[in-house]
Amino acid sequence: MMKSSFWFWMLAVVAVSFTDVSAQALPAGSSQPTAPAKTATIPTGRVVIVNTLVFGDKIDEFRRQAQKLEDKFKPRTTELENIRKRLEELSQKVQDEKLSVEVRRQAQEQGVALEKEYKRKDEDLRADIDREQQTVLNPLREKVFKFMESYAAARGIIMIIDIGALAANNTLGMLPYVDNAVDITEDFVKEYNRANPVAPAPAANNTKP
Repeated sequence: MMKSSFWFWMLAVVAVSFTDVSAQALPAGSSQPTAPAKTATIPTGRVVIVNTLVFGDKIDEFRRQAQKLEDKFKPRTTELENIRKRLEELSQKVQDEKLSVEVRRQAQEQGVALEKEYKRKDEDLRADIDREQQTVLNPLREKVFKFMESYAAARGIIMIIDIGALAANNTLGMLPYVDNAVDITEDFVKEYNRANPVAPAPAANNTKP
């Protein structure tokens, strides 16, 4: 259950808005004579889409950092998993009518105390994970979006629409039709990984003394 916490940020990565365009305001009306308003130059180029929701799974640097976080917090997630299993055992005892009333009462009391412990440790762990993600993953996210800017500039792209962000916010319906040919996700991931290679993780040493 806790494994999803490590990947949550990646799967729901907050996308930088690439669709914001600085519009030049037309001069307001005036009673005094003014020079004719200049027509704004509309840039020409490609409009494409990208799905940032897959970056956590496909960008090597994200996967490596997520694995490091998972390894770091594994003892605590394992402890929580063991507590959860113990809670299930106690719950079954409470509902087992073959047991004496006293045994079931004791199981219920133990369950109430253990549930409080689980909730406290779960909240503490999630807070620590969130804090670590802010420290480790946010700079990486900014690096990815900076690379996206140069990627777009080199390919004549004037706008990138993040369908991942739209889907995460249930607003994908704002795009009633999209040609899959304008999806740059796979190509962008390939180019980013090639420009930012990640060394293979060291193999685990299973040699017993």
